Amino acid sequence: LFPDHWGLVGGRNVPLGDSAQAHANPGAFLANLSSLDNDAIESFNTDFGQVIKGGEDGQYVFSVKEATNKDLFQFDLSVLARVFGEKLKELNLYGCSGMQGNIEVFKAMNIKTLN
Repeated sequence: LFPDHWGLVGGRNVPLGDSAQAHANPGAFLANLSSLDNDAIESFNTDFGQVIKGGEDGQYVFSVKEATNKDLFQFDLSVLARVFGEKLKELNLYGCSGMQGNIEVFKAMNIKTLN
């Protein structure tokens, strides 16, 4: 019934490695970023929908409005704060019930829209 190479074709009992996990989990993807560049943004948006938008001013918008699956967004807010730092101008997590952490991590940032 199952092929001999079941583990190679994504059998449910085979844990995903770190690299594969990052493309299935937005929190893991962001936590593993060493820098926020155009390639990383494009890869993230390919995997999870048009969530990160960069402006010509060097500021970013992180909005789950166009996410392919909002239920995947279940990670600590401090991950977003670390990745974007002062470069986050808008944050929209409306509909992401699994987000954790303290919204206060964004208090010192220059965010214009927080939802």
